Amino acid sequence: MKKVLSIISIGLYMSMGIQANEPKQTQKLQHNIVINLAGKQRMLTQKMSKEALLIAKGIEVETNKQNLKKTIALFDKTLLGLRNGDRSLNLPKTKNPAIIKEIDQLLLLWNPFKEQISRIAEGKVDKATLKAIDQGNLPLLSNMNYIVEMYENQQNTNMDPYVAHTINLAGRERMLTQKMTKELLLIANSLKSNANVESLKNSGKLFQKTMNDLMTNNKESLSDPAIASRLMKVQGLWSEYQNSVANMGMSPQEKEKASQKQANINKEMTKSLLEIASIVDAKEYKKQLKKTGELFDTTLNALIDGDTKMGLLGTKDAAIKAQLVKVKKLWLDYKDIIASANVSDQALQKAIRINMPLLEEMNQAVKMYEQQFTLAKN
Repeated sequence: MKKVLSIISIGLYMSMGIQANEPKQTQKLQHNIVINLAGKQRMLTQKMSKEALLIAKGIEVETNKQNLKKTIALFDKTLLGLRNGDRSLNLPKTKNPAIIKEIDQLLLLWNPFKEQISRIAEGKVDKATLKAIDQGNLPLLSNMNYIVEMYENQQNTNMDPYVAHTINLAGRERMLTQKMTKELLLIANSLKSNANVESLKNSGKLFQKTMNDLMTNNKESLSDPAIASRLMKVQGLWSEYQNSVANMGMSPQEKEKASQKQANINKEMTKSLLEIASIVDAKEYKKQLKKTGELFDTTLNALIDGDTKMGLLGTKDAAIKAQLVKVKKLWLDYKDIIASANVSDQALQKAIRINMPLLEEMNQAVKMYEQQFTLAKN
């Protein structure tokens, strides 16, 4: 009888232990999902920007319009799910007041951005909208990244800080796959220089301001002979424009002749300034693209082999390591295009072909990390 009671007691004790442990396991699982999906939001800011630029470039327009609509909807749903909870996404409601405040701030950025990028999804492509997307996507990414870090550093989650850090960095790799292609397409679309056409028309003061800005803020670029020669040409045209204004005659014929001359000079200055802007923009985009590629490469190697500076020990799980090697194989086929900022038709086609498989394989690696850490010590 005592033996039977002992068995019952042990059974009850084990049952109570399992029940007591379930909330902790559930909380850990939910926190894994939160960091994963919050991190995925970073990727979506770049994916939707990339899809908008593909549409602007005329590449698989109808397919990318449908993809863009889905990406917008998923970002919107997940952002609200992070704040308020969403059963379909397995997202619990955020209870941390500081994180809720940051999500609300992000919504203030997201809503106008959503309005602009939805225009592209409906086929309303114009340079002003593309410029707004170019200017808005990085603040959106930066704020979303800050929220991910807040989730990562959140206390009382029963989650190992190293686990949260690893899932965060692995998730960031997904974003970088999309950011690289977006930056490649920014170069291919010559976005900023085209968007400047209207603002450069018929304004002598603006020409002077543009030249001053170029000389003050882009000193490194001015060492480029192609830029320096064009800038000298603009300066010469500007002097000619000022002389024409200062020495304009009073008769209707003289005024008409001077106005025509000034219009011609304006046209030449506009052309030269746009050429300069195009070169400067391409340099800046290429510089950023190079940094993005290097960060992806460094993080991928750190996930595989470890890197003390990045706080990563390297992957011990054979299946995850094999998955990361698969990612690296795709990356090596893509790396040269990014490093050289090659925007030829052939390179763009190859980049677009590799881009989504690279994202999908990296996403699979993130899921494997999430599952490994969820099952560990359960």
